[in-house]
Amino acid sequence: MKKPEFKNLEIDVPSFSDIAFLLIIFFILTTSLSRPLGRIIDMPSASQPDERKTDQGTPSVSILADRILLGQGQEEGKEVTLSDLRASLLARDLKNASDSDRMVVVEVAEDVGYERYYQTITMIAEAGGIIAMLTD
Repeated sequence: MKKPEFKNLEIDVPSFSDIAFLLIIFFILTTSLSRPLGRIIDMPSASQPDERKTDQGTPSVSILADRILLGQGQEEGKEVTLSDLRASLLARDLKNASDSDRMVVVEVAEDVGYERYYQTITMIAEAGGIIAMLTD
């Protein structure tokens, strides 16, 4: 019996590249793209500092690491819980007010956690408020 001769066996590279491209096309076509979740928040229009008006009726919210303060305009804020803040903002009926009356001034301390910040901002937006951020 004669031993079979083994010829030089080469891997067929073009067929592997074809398969790779077909897989890439398959995964691109079958991938479902999802939009990241978020919240749309109305922001007030920018103005120069000398054009800003300080309205005594504008609510101001100070978010601190351990508490939330709610005040009116320039007056000192009183400590409130998230549910008290929500009730106070809903009582103002901000959704049906004019844009200038919907503004809520928000001041955030540096050590505030993201969760507390997001809960407060979301609550103001759901109540119909337009958020004005105070910066140093």
